[in-house]
Amino acid sequence: MFNKKLFLAFLFCSYLFSHPVIFKGGKVFWITQQPNSFDFRFGKSLSANWLVGGRFYEDKSTNESFGLINNNYLLKRWNAPNSQANLYLLSSIGSEIETSKTLASLGIHADWEDRRFMTMQMAEYYSHSSMWMLDTRLAISPYLVDYTKMSTWLIAHYKISIKDGKQTSELLPIIRLFKSNYLIEFGANKDNDTFLSFMLHF
Repeated sequence: MFNKKLFLAFLFCSYLFSHPVIFKGGKVFWITQQPNSFDFRFGKSLSANWLVGGRFYEDKSTNESFGLINNNYLLKRWNAPNSQANLYLLSSIGSEIETSKTLASLGIHADWEDRRFMTMQMAEYYSHSSMWMLDTRLAISPYLVDYTKMSTWLIAHYKISIKDGKQTSELLPIIRLFKSNYLIEFGANKDNDTFLSFMLHF
């Protein structure tokens, strides 16, 4: 029998960790290590639609590090009886720590999920390197649990980078684990590219 309370609790927990804006007044920090970048962010949701915070971004391909102001804004949400979809606008602006070279990024993030499946598409442009980054995720949860237990997702993460008319891509299998206020994601592929992310909200 369908348990509405458990489903809503699941959506709440999944919402916290899948999307760029959390509940009003909530605070969050997360660290992401990828083959070509290191990203540390922290922020606070000023409303149910808007998160603002700081960001440290290291671009390993250019050997540059940036301090940034970060904004995530919920443009639209679609709620269905058993699923949810979201559309977000992402932006950052700041400068390189040693040279004061400016960086601005602009992106859009869309996702859909229910208790079993999740899909995400994100496109971001980075001005310092004139690079587009496109991320696609398809995910499945192999078992269903209530919000008091640890949830597991198996994710296929496909990333495309476009710079100077040249395109590179990589596919990373990722495992996501989360429970309560904590989330961790980790993965690797045959080319020894690795992915690690940790998030905490409070």
